[in-house]
Amino acid sequence: MNNDNISHQGTPKSSKPSKPRSSSPRSSSPVNRTKAVEVAAQLFLQQGYAYVSMDEVVRVSGVSKSNIYYHFKNKEELLQAVVQFWIAQYESELYLLLSQRERGVEERMNSFLELLSAGIEHRNFKGTCPFVTLYMQAPESASLAKESISIFFRELVPMVEKLFQQGVERGEFRKGIEPGAVASLFVAALEGSLILAGTSRDLGIIEQSARTFCQMLR
Repeated sequence: MNNDNISHQGTPKSSKPSKPRSSSPRSSSPVNRTKAVEVAAQLFLQQGYAYVSMDEVVRVSGVSKSNIYYHFKNKEELLQAVVQFWIAQYESELYLLLSQRERGVEERMNSFLELLSAGIEHRNFKGTCPFVTLYMQAPESASLAKESISIFFRELVPMVEKLFQQGVERGEFRKGIEPGAVASLFVAALEGSLILAGTSRDLGIIEQSARTFCQMLR
């Protein structure tokens, strides 16, 4: 669940033609951008998007203000990068789960939920679902970030559907269930369990909800 060169001017003393110097600031390094995004991803969830300033991202990340503004014109652009960061984290884990066909589906689901639980605990139960949290906190002007989250959820259901289809093929779940409908219901149940886990500070709710869900499919 893990990116300033100052342009010099003047006449070269040597008669040899000098190599052109890059006018790009050191901020073009992907390391600075990645660091800023990773820090902002945690701050937005822990403190709330509206309460995190660009100056705080500068202070916590150790990336200079000029570097951050080189990559992000404003906080909304940084928010979009944060949303893409979380999407990449989740999708990489989900693709990995889908590829591990030698493992049971419920076992793979539990592994994924353990990762979610570890992240929630690390954030002290704040922002239990990064996508719902950021969607609710994002201003209306951050339409790109909101749309990215909407697309993520639309694409999430077919991925989960494949997982349940594998479960049917493996004999873990009974034949006759509709994997697509089951996937939609599971995502909704998961989001609900994440919210309840956050409000009650009880991670066991997430595992219990998933276990009960799978039992109903047998």
